Formats: sequence, structure tokens, C-alpha cells
Amino acid sequence: MATREEVINGISMVIQEGRRVANDLTDAQWELVVDIDGWKATEVLAHIAGIGGIVVPMLGGIAGAPAGTDTFAAVDINQINAGIVAARAGKTAKELADELDAGYRGVIEFVKNAPDDMLAKRVTVAGYRDVPISDIMIRMVVMHGLAHIYSVYSSVMNAG
Repeated sequence: MATREEVINGISMVIQEGRRVANDLTDAQWELVVDIDGWKATEVLAHIAGIGGIVVPMLGGIAGAPAGTDTFAAVDINQINAGIVAARAGKTAKELADELDAGYRGVIEFVKNAPDDMLAKRVTVAGYRDVPISDIMIRMVVMHGLAHIYSVYSSVMNAG
């Protein structure tokens, strides 16, 4: 099970690397399609920023679900993602990085104050079955955000 400190450190890295990517790319690079779903680099950053604002309520729903319930069974993740990205259309990389920073700092505060038994609670979410919430956070928040950031860098660097 991931420790509280590991979750906080991971989320801090998402903030750090979100800021870094926001500062590293040129205007032309932000317009490149970098995602298999056809998202431009700015849309990927918008997605990550928006996720930061829904993590805490998402965790509340996951933690409150009856044991064995797949809390994402009825969730249309593609629709949610499209809405998150569309709501941030036209924002600059700096604005998105600021939103990402604020959202994920809120998640860090939540994790700092979360009861131990909540972080340890075993849940089922999509393909993850009977996994502690702290591990869900590492996989679905930290690794998810970092994977998207890496995909932006990788695609931009390979665009030649």
C-alpha cells in the first residue's frame, strides 16, 4: 500500500512537471497533436489541470461505495474528459499550469487530512479490483498525470 508521504510526493511531482512542461514548449509545440485521441499538447495539459479539481470528490465517491462495487461502472470517462478539455479551451499554458497547481495542492491537503482507514480502504475502480485507495491515487492520479506529461514531451521531441 502506498504511504501518505508517497502519495503526497507523487502529487507534488505532477505539479512540478506540469509547471515544467508549461514553461518548456513553444507556441507552435503547444498546437501539435500529441495524444492518440487527437488532443493537442494544450488539451492534454487542460485535461491534467481539470482532473486536479475532481480528484477529491471522486475519492469521496470511491470511498463511500459499498464493498465490491465498481465505482466507475456507470461512468462515461470519455464524456467527462471531453467536458474537462472543452471547459478550458483557449486557456494559456500558464493559466492551465496555475489551475493544475491549485487543484493538486488541494488534493495534497485532502491527503494530509484523510483518515488512515480511508487511504487503506480496499476498493474496486474500473480494472483495479480490491486495491487500497492510496494505491488508486498513485495509479489514477500520479502515474496518469505524469504519463500524459511524458506523452507531450515525447510527441513534441519526436515531431522533429
